[in-house]
Amino acid sequence: MCLFLAANDCDGGHDLLAKVKENSLMGTFIATLSFTAHPSANHMRLKLSGKDADWFYLEGRTIRLNSTLTKIIDREIHGSLLTATVRCYEHKVLQAEHRIMVEVLNENDNKPEFLQSSVHPLLLSELTAVNSVVFTAQATDADRDTLTYVIDETSPDARYFRVDLPNSGKVILNKPLDYEIKTQLRLILYAVETNTDEHYNTTATIIINVTDGDDQYPQFQPCTLLSANHNNRICANSLYTANITENEQDIVLDFFPGPIQAVDGDEGLRTPVKYTILSGADNGRFVIDSNSGEVRLTRRVENRLLIPTLRLRVMAAQTDDPLKYAIATVLVRVLAENRFPPQFNRSTYQGFVSASTSPASLIMTYGNKLLILEATDQDFTDGFNPRMQYSLNSQHNSSRLFYITQEGLLIAKTSWLHPGHKYFLEVLATDLESGDIVKALLHVEALQKGHPD
Repeated sequence: MCLFLAANDCDGGHDLLAKVKENSLMGTFIATLSFTAHPSANHMRLKLSGKDADWFYLEGRTIRLNSTLTKIIDREIHGSLLTATVRCYEHKVLQAEHRIMVEVLNENDNKPEFLQSSVHPLLLSELTAVNSVVFTAQATDADRDTLTYVIDETSPDARYFRVDLPNSGKVILNKPLDYEIKTQLRLILYAVETNTDEHYNTTATIIINVTDGDDQYPQFQPCTLLSANHNNRICANSLYTANITENEQDIVLDFFPGPIQAVDGDEGLRTPVKYTILSGADNGRFVIDSNSGEVRLTRRVENRLLIPTLRLRVMAAQTDDPLKYAIATVLVRVLAENRFPPQFNRSTYQGFVSASTSPASLIMTYGNKLLILEATDQDFTDGFNPRMQYSLNSQHNSSRLFYITQEGLLIAKTSWLHPGHKYFLEVLATDLESGDIVKALLHVEALQKGHPD
């Protein structure tokens, strides 16, 4: 652009310092040059040059911003200071040269952004001490605004964490972790501008995967918790039972509940355990496989009357830390050798009871005798097994209307019966030593009151 001025028209100029806001529009006023003369004639010419000269244009002696929709001044990209030079020529001869410095004023046009490296998923041991720094979040703001870090208290796992110094980004563990209760935590964290009117913010969701630590002891299975407090998982002393008979030897014992098994209480570690008989091995009568927990009887018991039961204490200890162990009780019952199962003397029994307002009545046979259900056991010389137990099969609806004594007598809840109705039952005789069970059917008729025998 060329302007013609009178002689000495390049006088009066000086260096300029101006300001402009970032994101300003095309033609925004920057400054007015202070040359003595106004543009006239055709002897004088002004020219802009320098590193940032393209950001300006001249309109007479006025300097304006040269921006477009696709070319916008951005302090964070183009810097905080634009510089150019204005030269004044007369008759094509340089007469004056002045610097133009334009400070680009910051506007809050950028939101904070988290550094992904500071909020990526992380592993955290359940043994991490409360009040430890879990991680340090970092966010940047291109406008260099002051940021504060805030935990979203509505996030499901917010209670596990806190931020003591909001400007630091340090996230602190607020309560103990427990892998056996929760293996993954989700934390929502905000970075918020505190020195702006807009208070722009950004959010990050941090996934914390809790790793198992060796803080649990072995547990014999099945584990019955002493309390409903899952934060303190202590199993009740386990009891395993097994039955053997006289003269049995060199056998593997079958336990209930079984088999004997202990597992590391740390589910994520499952450290192997070794089994040992602490007491009750009876000079090698019982031996245990240290790896499997299998118990073997090596020597027979000759007289169950002298030795009716044997009690053992079995320990399971972690292979990497013997001080972490659990102890179970093992009870071995010595039974008489069982060669014959119990037997009822008939497969079906029949009886009756007269309707009455009496709450209970004994069942009679049609021969007008007491109905006695008896199972015999040929393992006994007289057929009488003192360990026989009688019961009614509860799966039959009628069983709730009757009761059987351990002597084999059947009692009816008379007032509950319907005259003229027949009831079908199933009676069970169980050998409590061998576990053998025998069954028989039972038909009971409720007669009308006053019916003849």
